[in-house]
Amino acid sequence: MNKKAWYAVGLLAAVGVGFGLFRVVDVFYPKGSDGDILVRAFNTSGAAVVEANINAYASDTGIFLDREEVTRIVTSLADGMELDLDGAERIENFSGDYNQLSVTGKNADGYGMVIIVHSMDFSDIKEGPGGFETNIVIDTALDGDIKELPGMEERISNLVAEHMQGVRTTSCIVGSYFESIPEDNMEAIIGSVFQSADAVEVERAIYDGFLSVSAYTPRIGDYIQMGGNRINLNVAMRYNSYEGRTYIWLGSPVITMEY
Repeated sequence: MNKKAWYAVGLLAAVGVGFGLFRVVDVFYPKGSDGDILVRAFNTSGAAVVEANINAYASDTGIFLDREEVTRIVTSLADGMELDLDGAERIENFSGDYNQLSVTGKNADGYGMVIIVHSMDFSDIKEGPGGFETNIVIDTALDGDIKELPGMEERISNLVAEHMQGVRTTSCIVGSYFESIPEDNMEAIIGSVFQSADAVEVERAIYDGFLSVSAYTPRIGDYIQMGGNRINLNVAMRYNSYEGRTYIWLGSPVITMEY
């Protein structure tokens, strides 16, 4: 499995046990599409687009799927995303109490995709949690085509919802500036991004030239609960001295891409 596939599995596992990024996500609330707000906010930054990513995840602790059912769902999702299954990398693991199928490839538009469905039966595990757990993940890389992000986010969410309720999505956009941006200017850029989205800062982290700021905006329907605060927009910036570029990440509700 390639790096993107392993990353999707890691994210799935993190959310599946009830913790989100940074180990502080307590509750993930339902939403509508936030893609339009995220794209407009990114355009305010003035950065050049590097890549964009959408991840959709759903989990159900009440069902266990057999091999045929797992395969059927993966095939249905691949068809809906126009992913060529014949040319895709395929990883499978089917047993009596654990069934998983993941496919990694590109769709008709050339977007990289990972689709994962896995189902577990814990009923025969001594001192285990008992019950079942089934998870669905679609992870899509749009490269620099961010204008497609709102429509693709809705498309992926609807596809997963056909098989499982409670879909949670995260969208991220990465951009860069071909120069070193001073910290004061970083603050101004992040401020303009938040202003464009009517967002209010909630908390921030600053270390070794890295700046990450989380905020909440009522214009995005989804949010996570971090302590007593709602968060649904995350912006981070840092300078890469090896490349001579300053990078900016925008994520909703949080950044889920590596940086």
